[in-house]
Amino acid sequence: MKQKLNILCILLLVLMIAGIVMTLIGASEEFHKGWTEGKNGSEPSTLLGTFGILIVFLFFIVYLYTFACFVRFILNINHGEVFSWANVDLLRTVGWCIIVPTVIIFAIMAPNSESLWETGADAIGFITEGVFILIMAEAFAIGLKLKEEQDLTI
Repeated sequence: MKQKLNILCILLLVLMIAGIVMTLIGASEEFHKGWTEGKNGSEPSTLLGTFGILIVFLFFIVYLYTFACFVRFILNINHGEVFSWANVDLLRTVGWCIIVPTVIIFAIMAPNSESLWETGADAIGFITEGVFILIMAEAFAIGLKLKEEQDLTI
């Protein structure tokens, strides 16, 4: 059972890394496009300019922290610490660190988006993943409360 969990966790980590790499590739293409437009003397295509770059950098740091929290969660489970409040807190952190930046970035990108449907679909996908992780955190919390009640029962 632990081997299946490890395989699924490794698969999820690979997918998370692939998502980060694909995002960086897309961002570099957009950066190159903006650089070229800026060199040609055209106006910047975003309302935020430098502030937008800082927001994206800040959220990149948040996503790295999210990745680290998820790795700690996996390590806790591998060490036999499944139902613990630390794991519940880690899952809640991961869930909210996915949802909040995604909503903010979508709100910033929506007015300037060429394809609002595509941008919205991406955002909804990330938000759905975050909500699913929050549901898992609550399931762990319920399981932990039941375990604590059972430990008190004679």
